[in-house]
Parts: sequence; C-alpha cells; structure tokens
Amino acid sequence: MPTSKSTDLQNTTAQHQAEADTLWQAFKQSNAEAFEALVNQFYPVLLNYGQRLVRDKDFAQDCLQDFFIDLWNRRERLDDVQSVQAYLFLAYRRRLFREKERSTWYKFATELNDDFDFEGQFNIETYLIDNEVEHENLKKLQHHINSLSKRQREAIYLRFNQAL
Repeated sequence: MPTSKSTDLQNTTAQHQAEADTLWQAFKQSNAEAFEALVNQFYPVLLNYGQRLVRDKDFAQDCLQDFFIDLWNRRERLDDVQSVQAYLFLAYRRRLFREKERSTWYKFATELNDDFDFEGQFNIETYLIDNEVEHENLKKLQHHINSLSKRQREAIYLRFNQAL
C-alpha cells in the first residue's frame, strides 16, 4: 500500500527529530562526535536563516561560530528541549540580535526590530499549478502573504520551510 507524501514527510521529520534528540543527549554528555554531527546537521540552515535576518554573511557566520562555541562550553548546564531544531533557531536568533546591538562597528546599520525585512522564499507555486482553480488560490494567497507584517512572514517561513 503506497504511503502519501504527507505521511512520508511526517515520518522523515520524526526521524530527524529523534536523531537530533539522541545527538543532543550525547552532546550534553560531552560527546564531541555528537556535537560535530549537530553542527554539521544544523550549521547550513542556521547560517541561511541568519543571513536572511541580518543580510550580512560574515556577521551571521561569526555569530553562528560563536554560538556553537558557547553551546559547547555550556553543554553540561543545558536543559532537555522538546525540539532541538526550534531551540537552536531561537537561541541563534537571540544571539544575532544581542550581538548586533552590542557590536560598535555595526551600530550604524539598520536596527533589528519588528520592521526588519525578512525575505522568505515561499514556493507555493509548485503546489498550486495543476489547474485554474489552484492558480486563483495562489493569487489570493500571495496577496494575503504580502499584507502580513514582516514578523508574520518570518513565522510562516519558520513553520513551513523549517518545519518548526
């Protein structure tokens, strides 16, 4: 019996979460290989996310490297988390904001607040091109997305593109 794409996606997501949970527990026990696996798994998506928030690749990369160093240094004091991915995204986001505020060489750049530009990529077209009704829905959906605040667009990006 063939499985649906939705079921496959849920199973894959659950497998990734279980793997991340296992790595998290081993990392907290000072397992350097588990930490390396976490870094390898989450570094690319966190860097992409950081670049979207601050639009400065070097700054986002520096903050991410410092974030992982601090994570390693605090590993024994970290609590268990429900979602490793959600924790890493939120903690990295906070780190970016804190470092941007603290950074003197960066203080003349635009401030991060609820009015910052967040450019998420919404690949809705691939789901709605099968027929004319779906095409109409795409137009309506795009209109509504454009009417959302930048903060709301960010939340949608995290929910649907990063499975948070």
